[in-house]
Amino acid sequence: MSHDLATMVLGAFGALLVILGLLFFLRPRWLLGWLKGMAVFAIIVFGLYSLVIAVNVAGYQSLAGMQTVATISIQRQGEQVWLVTMKPRDDKNLTETLRGDQWQLDARIIRFSGPLRWLGIAPGYRLERLGGRYTSLEQERTAPRTIIGLGDRFWLDLWELDREFNMPFVEGVYGNATFMPMRDGAVFDVRLSASGLVAVPMNEQAREAVERWDE
Repeated sequence: MSHDLATMVLGAFGALLVILGLLFFLRPRWLLGWLKGMAVFAIIVFGLYSLVIAVNVAGYQSLAGMQTVATISIQRQGEQVWLVTMKPRDDKNLTETLRGDQWQLDARIIRFSGPLRWLGIAPGYRLERLGGRYTSLEQERTAPRTIIGLGDRFWLDLWELDREFNMPFVEGVYGNATFMPMRDGAVFDVRLSASGLVAVPMNEQAREAVERWDE
């Protein structure tokens, strides 16, 4: 099921449950004691939770199998200063200046279980930040660093709620590409599976940078 369709289904289902629960409270004669009242309260809570899931799913890209989520292109600007262009899938290009010897792209991943998985909702991802790092430990501690935030914040962020409270039917996973070397003219593909990010060299400059870096 696509994320757009999942958002509409979950949103409509959640709103319906909340309305039905409120109707029970507006007509007290329908309540048959404490047990029915608790059942109504559970309906409202479940409906609100469905709405929270729907809002968050709308903010994530669908993840179905290994796919390219962004392309990273690098141009040298000076000593340990690089102009990095990120081309996300289905989004606008982002060009930023990063300092350091290596770069890393982070993402948030949400996986679904239980009834949400039965609906066929694919895992979702949201690019979180792009940052630079120095090879020297001393520079890493003292030199200026660059971290670019990429993701929008939600008032009720399902990923953060799951990490803190272990929410039902969802699993928030932090995925990041291993730090990769900066090199003038290098191009990398960043690919994402349900387990995390992988950076793949796409041209000779990138392959040479990785080969020399591993030596």
